[in-house]
Amino acid sequence: MIAANVLISYGNGTIRWYNETAVPSSWNAYALTMYLAKCNVQAKFYGPPLNEHFVTAINGVSNQGSSSWSIWMFCQHASAWAYSQVGVDLISLANGQTLAWAYGTSSSSSNPEPPIPNARTVNSCP
Repeated sequence: MIAANVLISYGNGTIRWYNETAVPSSWNAYALTMYLAKCNVQAKFYGPPLNEHFVTAINGVSNQGSSSWSIWMFCQHASAWAYSQVGVDLISLANGQTLAWAYGTSSSSSNPEPPIPNARTVNSCP
């Protein structure tokens, strides 16, 4: 078992933290999201070769127009958030890890806004 932290930011000022959530170390970020949202998650599954879920709704908040969900990782060494460059199924969990789901405006030319307004961001967590 590991303990992970997850922030869900609904894009309207409502945020919810799930701190030190104990889950099996074999889980990925998708399984963790399903667990925290009590399976109130909608996603499109892309089969082989990707085997990935594209999350389209969490707790009744659905992708609409240019607004969608994005997944972020908190980089401890940089005290900053990094937008995930991989799908939610490819994010392995580690003890003490902090992830965030953020609902907001997105575009194909830039990363979405971080889960906490004006938070420090970096391109990746080494």
